[in-house]
Amino acid sequence: MKLKFIGRGSAFTTPEYFQSNMILIARSGKMMLIDCGGDVRFSAKQSNVSIENIHAVYISHLHSDHIGGMEWIGFSTYFNPKLSKPLLFMEENHMQNIWEHGLKAGMEIVTDKLVTLSDYFECHPVKEGNSFEWEGIACTLIKMPHVVSEIKTHYSYGLLLREVDYSGATVFISTDTQFQYDEIINIGKKTNIIFHDCETSFFKTGVHAHYEDLCILPPEIKQKMWLYHYQPDPIHKPEQDGFRGFVQRGQEFDFSNSTYI
Repeated sequence: MKLKFIGRGSAFTTPEYFQSNMILIARSGKMMLIDCGGDVRFSAKQSNVSIENIHAVYISHLHSDHIGGMEWIGFSTYFNPKLSKPLLFMEENHMQNIWEHGLKAGMEIVTDKLVTLSDYFECHPVKEGNSFEWEGIACTLIKMPHVVSEIKTHYSYGLLLREVDYSGATVFISTDTQFQYDEIINIGKKTNIIFHDCETSFFKTGVHAHYEDLCILPPEIKQKMWLYHYQPDPIHKPEQDGFRGFVQRGQEFDFSNSTYI
């Protein structure tokens, strides 16, 4: 399997970075879009990924830089008889909420009828903590706290990835999360590579792991870690601080390569 970053930036970023959306590429050549932000149609085009190539979509949580392009994918495939409905994988509660609170207002009415999410996507809700398999890749949902208030916590679901029939790398993508020291230590013990969202602003928002927080992780964890979802023009030097580095837009990782095992 391969992972390609068609974007690397934070929610409010620039065309040089784009929002942090990724393409997971199976050995079959099929592609799953991991998160689908509002600029994804532009970032995908610049990475030579067309709507016809997107076989499946995984959504980690319901912020716009992760779901803002879903209307584009839904309408593009719905109105093109040559295209099949993409598979959609999400935590089950998020899947219900993405329609009711994210997409329904703009997508429910089509010509003379009312439609639902399942008219646009082949929906596969996943129970919290469970896994799904796509094209020989086992994908386990990892619950991560993103925005926490006294009333409610908005969770994002990271992904633990490994190929079922091959002895390649085990990969973790944090998606969006607050800094979780113990969780990352535990995940690091069973993974070869970690892609972690990383806030590089001068102030800490409290809803993402900040670069300064990630620096306190043990060296054996940092040496497995690539950083993404950062603000433009960071001043930090991740390699000097023990990390693999900042992910670059368009960077592709091949996990069948022994480098990652």
